[in-house]
Amino acid sequence: MAFKWLEKLTQLGESTSEKGNDRDKLGMTLAVLMLEVAKSDFEESDAEIQTMTAWLENQDLGLKSQDVSQLLDSARNEQAGSAGLFEYTRRACERMSMEEREELVEQLWRIAYADGVIHKYEDAAIRKASELLYVSHSDFIRAKFSAEAASQREAD
Repeated sequence: MAFKWLEKLTQLGESTSEKGNDRDKLGMTLAVLMLEVAKSDFEESDAEIQTMTAWLENQDLGLKSQDVSQLLDSARNEQAGSAGLFEYTRRACERMSMEEREELVEQLWRIAYADGVIHKYEDAAIRKASELLYVSHSDFIRAKFSAEAASQREAD
């Protein structure tokens, strides 16, 4: 109880620039995780980029289309120098609720389905990210089926 009270007091003292910085870090985290899936089949298709861009624009990150393009470019550079997913999934776990992480896993599946083909490396990348995000296997499967259904609806 006392810890929650202390946490609330600390949050009240945060400046808006710190909150903006947190939002920027979360945006970078999301972009890197999505690019990991998009690039795992060794090809980043236009459909995958459009799916990532649309989703990032709809998040509460304060990003417009041009900002998202810049974010994805920065995320490509960061991902190139990255040693793996752990840093990004840890950051996501710290800043996102379980429901938001489950939604992220579904979005990763939507990216994989965007080009119409699920490559085995895309599946493996999403599975690894899901495990590192502490998303249960049943929610992982639910997200996959939900993304597949959405993909089929869009194709019709």
